[in-house]
Amino acid sequence: MRNPPPFPLGDTLVRTSVPLAAMAALVVFARSAEPAGAAEGIYLAVLAGAALLAVAFLAPPAKPASWELGLGAVLAVAAGWALPPGPGRGAAMTLLLTALVAVAAARRLASCLPDLPLDVSLPLALGAQVLLRGSLLFHLQANARTLVALLVLPAAGAVAASLLARRHGGGPALLAASTALLLAPGWNVLATLGLLALAAGDQLAREDLGRIGKGAALAVLLAPIAWAPGPGLAAAVAGLALWRPRLAACLSLPVAAGLLWIGTHGHLSGPPLLAAVCLLPLLVPGALLPENGRFWWVLAALPLVAATPQVPDVSALAAPLALAALAVRRSGPAAVTQRTWTGALLFGTALLAAYPWLREEPFRAALGLSGMTIGLRAAVAVVMGFAAVVAVGTMLERRLFAGSAGFQPARSAQPTQAARMAALPAKNALLAAAAILLAVFLHLPPSGEPLLPPESGVMLDAAHPAWTAGFAAPRQVGNVAVETGLSGGAGLANGTPVATVRLSDDGGRSSLWVLRAGAGTGEWAARRPDVERTAVLRSPPAWISWVAGDFFGQRYRALWTLLEPGRFTHVRVELAPGLPPNVGLTVHQMEVRP
Repeated sequence: MRNPPPFPLGDTLVRTSVPLAAMAALVVFARSAEPAGAAEGIYLAVLAGAALLAVAFLAPPAKPASWELGLGAVLAVAAGWALPPGPGRGAAMTLLLTALVAVAAARRLASCLPDLPLDVSLPLALGAQVLLRGSLLFHLQANARTLVALLVLPAAGAVAASLLARRHGGGPALLAASTALLLAPGWNVLATLGLLALAAGDQLAREDLGRIGKGAALAVLLAPIAWAPGPGLAAAVAGLALWRPRLAACLSLPVAAGLLWIGTHGHLSGPPLLAAVCLLPLLVPGALLPENGRFWWVLAALPLVAATPQVPDVSALAAPLALAALAVRRSGPAAVTQRTWTGALLFGTALLAAYPWLREEPFRAALGLSGMTIGLRAAVAVVMGFAAVVAVGTMLERRLFAGSAGFQPARSAQPTQAARMAALPAKNALLAAAAILLAVFLHLPPSGEPLLPPESGVMLDAAHPAWTAGFAAPRQVGNVAVETGLSGGAGLANGTPVATVRLSDDGGRSSLWVLRAGAGTGEWAARRPDVERTAVLRSPPAWISWVAGDFFGQRYRALWTLLEPGRFTHVRVELAPGLPPNVGLTVHQMEVRP
């Protein structure tokens, strides 16, 4: 008898109706009520509909209409209707959708782990792709490659994760997939091929696999080499470690040496060796305390992580880092702490990769929230924090179960013992989450006082070259944050002075700072294809983006720290003399901080 489909037709219609209705409501509102912001409204409608579809199919089969789907659809429509167009609305929508997918995923995984069936991994992979690479939805009609990136790559990654879960359990498989997703971010070709190589190596370890199956698995294991020889060879060795761990550990050293030589002497450009070595303890500190029998996996992964050329980006390391994640202990404080750390990084990366932040390297930006960069200091700090949380969690475990060895509780005591066992992972997760939140809180800069209303700006050009803001009373100023964007500035050379920012008081004291193109500000239309092709100016990474018709506009943030903080009464921004007459500067926001 054939197995019934995981989602029958009636169930599928119920699940899809709510997201499609929410998307339709947002599209109609964008077209009729706000023509000036219609492009952004339609983009947010598509983004919300795609994320809500993932939430809908993450609900258990018996409950096609979950509370997070209904409440999320209402809140998404309310945000789209009530908030004014601009990055603020996009930020609120993205935060809501990320939280909804995270809650839906946590609830479904709690009911199915340690199993990870395809009807769970598939909507989870698609939802992660929508959040991590949501900018692809902006050009959904562009070509078939966009649809492949949004649908085919996540589907392949979901199949790989489900295959890995059959032998290793859903928790380790999800940890490996999440580690790979951090790097691209999302499902790109290298991250997907890396996870498929691991799944292929894992299938080769099955004794009941026939010749045809082994041949297919071997072909998948070697496929990354055809796509990208350097990273592909590392992925193949990482996949081999799940089949022949000692052989892979022995091969990893000469393979890493060859890749390192090619990266330093050949046509590939590798990262600094020390920074690359730090990636494994930084991302997967739990691999330093591997599960029994999995030390060879870590031994194979470490040289591959250190030597693999990061071409075209850090996602080339997806396979060896995911292999190290599979080596993490399955249970206990170390496992819970590692999963909390990876989940926090994935949540932050998803936010920073999405609209309106659109960070080019969101994983590095997520690390930066806690004051870390990819380097030795950060790796040592993460390992020490990981060890401290694991030590405290182990103490809690021993205290909870002290004297339980050899003790058979009475029937009346069994529920209490079971409750204590169930509560331990939650306590360890809360402990790890508290440590992460504390690090982020300590690193966040002090809040400043904005001088302009939200979603407004001041345009400086040849006709209006200056803008002055006065304070109601003398104010202590130590830092000034300025958000700006150039118009017509694509032809400027990097380092060209474009404006001066001057603080002054009534007594004649002043302090001056020069804002330069390419460092503190850049061309607002830098993502527009014609500007990107012909621009002389290399704009810095955008602080925030917004939908400007058929492309993403950008604005940039610069921080000025005064050498001598003091009390001032005025701030003045003035265009630098000698700029071409068509060059303008928009001051989107300015904040002063003590």
